[in-house]
Amino acid sequence: MTEDAFFARLFARLPAPDSTWAVPPGDDCAALVHGDELLLIAVDQLVGAKHYFLDTPPEAAGRKLLARNLSDIAAMGGIPTACLLAGAFGPRRDLAWIERFYDGIIELAKEYQVAMIGGDIASTPADEVASLTILGRVEPDRVCRRSGARSGDALLVTGSFGSSLGTGHHLDFTPRCREGRWLAEYRFPSAMMDVSDGLLLDASRICRASGVALRLDPAAVPRRTPQTTVAEALHDGEDYELLVAVPADRLPALRAQWPFADVPLTPVGEFLPGEPAILGPDGTPLPLGGYDHLA
Repeated sequence: MTEDAFFARLFARLPAPDSTWAVPPGDDCAALVHGDELLLIAVDQLVGAKHYFLDTPPEAAGRKLLARNLSDIAAMGGIPTACLLAGAFGPRRDLAWIERFYDGIIELAKEYQVAMIGGDIASTPADEVASLTILGRVEPDRVCRRSGARSGDALLVTGSFGSSLGTGHHLDFTPRCREGRWLAEYRFPSAMMDVSDGLLLDASRICRASGVALRLDPAAVPRRTPQTTVAEALHDGEDYELLVAVPADRLPALRAQWPFADVPLTPVGEFLPGEPAILGPDGTPLPLGGYDHLA
């Protein structure tokens, strides 16, 4: 059982969302119609010894929890607004550690103008886990989803990939909120999502949601360090970069207008008609790899 298969079975059992839900389960965020805008809602969690080492500075762990939620808002083209935090901590963590964990969240929240509006705290017999729910907003005609890619669209990526753990990128990455918002404002993406579980695995989710195949050139994927292998760039995960599907006729304008000189925007593939799959340059299917909590 994979995460994707589990959620497909779960969503099939849930009542169909009513018309107040502009984006139902299955994207980086759900979206509720809220006046003239959409209210974006997402939740993510951080598990000790799974998402960070137990000797990681608590500020860095707390920062990561909010940052990975900000990445979900970025993938929808939205603006983050508020969050709620539920944390459960074991006996190894004293009050000073917990306060420093919250400090990491608070500092990043100030940077992105996110209000912390509530939450809960509990103790556990041993392990620690913290869950953060984030809210954001986006205009209905600018919201970006996974399901809009079409045959002929180019696939582009922000930033670089691989070696996230060894370089510390998994803790100190910059959520691509400004980039995602700019792309949405100028209506460049036909589909967009962020990469957390591995480039190929997450790109396959765009393929399934959009009903298209993808021809991808592994050699074109930017690698985080000179030592990063192609396989690591494709499979490692925890990159928190954006995958952006763009119609071919808009690609020249996007590349000419891209205003973020410090963040590369790189074409790595093209969407094709056919059953959802990711193919190499020679048409051979590429192994997905990536991280799956249930696999």
